[in-house]
Amino acid sequence: MAFERFLDRDNPPDDTLIEKTIGREVFPVWVDTHSFLKQQFPEFETEMVFYNAHEGWGVRYRQEARQLVLLFPERGAFTALVLLNPEEEARVMEKINYFNNRIRELLNQPSDLPQGRLLWCRIEDHTDFMGLSWLLELKQIA
Repeated sequence: MAFERFLDRDNPPDDTLIEKTIGREVFPVWVDTHSFLKQQFPEFETEMVFYNAHEGWGVRYRQEARQLVLLFPERGAFTALVLLNPEEEARVMEKINYFNNRIRELLNQPSDLPQGRLLWCRIEDHTDFMGLSWLLELKQIA
């Protein structure tokens, strides 16, 4: 399924355009996600990046070379890209039954990577946000 994202490399979206595209119902979830990330992971810097021609513009949270999450705004939702290394994946899989259906389904799919996994989590409501927030907290446990 193709989502309407910001695919023009020469035109990064501003906050007003992101709010208009995500929509009234989902924009509060976008705001809550950023608030959570800034509060829980203050050491991670944010930057608007052009990921590629297929995924377009997103907001990346990273600390030096380490990426926490990349958020892609789109029509009616946003998608979070989370990379789990094998240790993080093992921690998350131990708690799989505590996630909502959307994230559980993603975790039950075979990984395309030889080690670890890429999760493309579409966030449409606060239930999805809660699953994403817990996923990121488990990712960060040392």
